[in-house]
Amino acid sequence: MDFGTYAQTILETTRESTVGIELDLRFDVIDFIKTRLRETGLSQKSLALKMKMKDSQLTRILNAESNITLETVARIYHAFGCRPTIAESQEFTETISDDQVYRQAALYEHQNQYMIAGVN
Repeated sequence: MDFGTYAQTILETTRESTVGIELDLRFDVIDFIKTRLRETGLSQKSLALKMKMKDSQLTRILNAESNITLETVARIYHAFGCRPTIAESQEFTETISDDQVYRQAALYEHQNQYMIAGVN
């Protein structure tokens, strides 16, 4: 699923100003996984085994077709031998409308603009 389709799906099911933040977090985790897979040479199937999940479930996560729980985030980081941290990257001083979120999401085009989940 591409980013635009994913953003539209979220906007159709959620009418909150947190949509943009959720999108950033989800794609930060996806980017983290893909980067670490490249860096370590670990296969997606091997990562799924380390995380004690089916390869198809990991595929859905990487394609932004599945919601990621905190437990799953912990498993991801543990599989790579690190610990997730949360760092504030931007202050939100005003409420963001759904239309603003969609326009921002369309411009975002899956570029890693904010580092929410880091590695210690």
